[in-house]
Amino acid sequence: MRADERMPLRVLIVAPEQRGETAIEQQLGRTTRLGLEVVARAHAETHALQQFFRCAPDVVILDCDVVPDEPARLVGLLKRMAPGSCIVAVVPAAASVAASAARALGADAVGVLAELPALLDSVAAADAI
Repeated sequence: MRADERMPLRVLIVAPEQRGETAIEQQLGRTTRLGLEVVARAHAETHALQQFFRCAPDVVILDCDVVPDEPARLVGLLKRMAPGSCIVAVVPAAASVAASAARALGADAVGVLAELPALLDSVAAADAI
């Protein structure tokens, strides 16, 4: 758990341009238990890695549609390069290949977009951040 619970949760959003980012931000607006601060946004893997190391977010929210052919590759890259990173993967369906891959590569929480507020609550409650 963060030392000062009143501090907002610093979030990096990694999503396809506009459509994915907007949908994620709408869900973040439904998260009432946590104070959130979007510290950076990225629309591609390389930019996401740069933003991660530049901003040091508490949580990375990754829309697995960013890399449709390899939806969880960024999870694996971040977990190897920054083992303590906290990643919440947003997938098209709970029983999808993307969800299985994100779990296998070490995502801290995996679910569909509508579950995002609960996923963020669960990683915060698990002291993952």
